[in-house]
Amino acid sequence: MLRFDDFRVELARLQLLRQDVPLDAPAQVVEVLAHLIANRARIVPRQELLERFWPRAGSGGDAALNTCIRRIRSVLDDDAEAPRYIQTRPRAGYRFIGVLQDEAASRDTTAPPSQQPRGLRRFTLAGGVFAALAAGAAVWIAGTLPSTPRRIAVEPVQGLCEYVLFPNFNAGLRESLVARISHDLPAGYSLSEGGAPADLQARVSVRQTPRQTVAVLTLLDSADGRLVWSGEFAATTDMDDYVPLQRSLAERMAASLTRVLGKQS
Repeated sequence: MLRFDDFRVELARLQLLRQDVPLDAPAQVVEVLAHLIANRARIVPRQELLERFWPRAGSGGDAALNTCIRRIRSVLDDDAEAPRYIQTRPRAGYRFIGVLQDEAASRDTTAPPSQQPRGLRRFTLAGGVFAALAAGAAVWIAGTLPSTPRRIAVEPVQGLCEYVLFPNFNAGLRESLVARISHDLPAGYSLSEGGAPADLQARVSVRQTPRQTVAVLTLLDSADGRLVWSGEFAATTDMDDYVPLQRSLAERMAASLTRVLGKQS
């Protein structure tokens, strides 16, 4: 989940809300906004957005991107001339310039000690000692108690195309992905099935044309909807036999996901 001012981006449901009221924002608009927020430390080039969200749109991609940015600004009540959230860098791209709530809170509590009230400085120093003791205790506890595996739920694959080439492609892709992941999960992780509670959500969205298939795998923290990791996988569409394509995409996605989990374990 991403929060800034009165807005909340629900990544798991691809929904944008303002003061808990859902806004009229299509899933792709929310995805583009989330991508800009996730990369807020830099200017996101137009070409990057076109290749990620409109890979086969051709000359129509520019118009689609312009419409999407206008839609984002509209739902956020943002002004292109005096932006609060989406800044346009001419001939470069776009950048999210809003402040997330977590970042705003950290700014309020990280002033240099010399600029903090005397009582707060003493509290900060005492807090540092306590944090060091707590960290040591946490290490000791972690070494003496058995760890609980983190559970991962693989959601049904979402299709983001205006038409469907293969009605059963998404279901088969998820089935292959689950099979691959189940064999390669690093220690400390397990798959959650049947609607059981999970710590992480693996979400896959697919865009498909007769020439190319693009799958985006996103890993979210179930507790707060935080984006943990996301990867894009593209391959040529075979109109005669899509099963090899399913297996190839599933294998690449599973390999990338398990590699990321391995680094975090």
